[in-house]
Amino acid sequence: MASKILCDPENPLLKQVDTDLVRQIDQAFDEELMCSQVTFCHGAKRLGYDEEMALLAASGFGWGMQNGERCGAVTGSLMALGLKYGYRNLAEFPNYKILKEKQKEFDHRFREGCGSLYCKELLKANYGVDKERALIYAEERYRYCSLITAFACEILDDLLGE
Repeated sequence: MASKILCDPENPLLKQVDTDLVRQIDQAFDEELMCSQVTFCHGAKRLGYDEEMALLAASGFGWGMQNGERCGAVTGSLMALGLKYGYRNLAEFPNYKILKEKQKEFDHRFREGCGSLYCKELLKANYGVDKERALIYAEERYRYCSLITAFACEILDDLLGE
């Protein structure tokens, strides 16, 4: 029988994910937070930024920006990388090279563990399409999002710690 999601929870990379972190993310999802909010807040908190502002800023990026595009766990993580390695002016522009390398590494590692960077591919359904969104809920495909988001947080931790 074909899997209802793209990534394989038995992938050795995903099997190593901290189960306590997965449970914490389950709780955040039970409070209706998005994967983008969880990852961005995770990174922002680690870097000493305001968590409430992070939750607000990332609230529109979940479910692949509501249309199955880049997974919110990915976009939230990339925003967090921007907090550490981004730039605000021409004098800081050399940071952009570092940011691009960190983003490339994140994308590679996430794709290696999950198979894709795109929500509609990960869940084999597009949240932005009514019938497909109904499948996501009916078949509880969203249950894998906690594992996927925890995996993103762990990659993010590695890249922020370097």
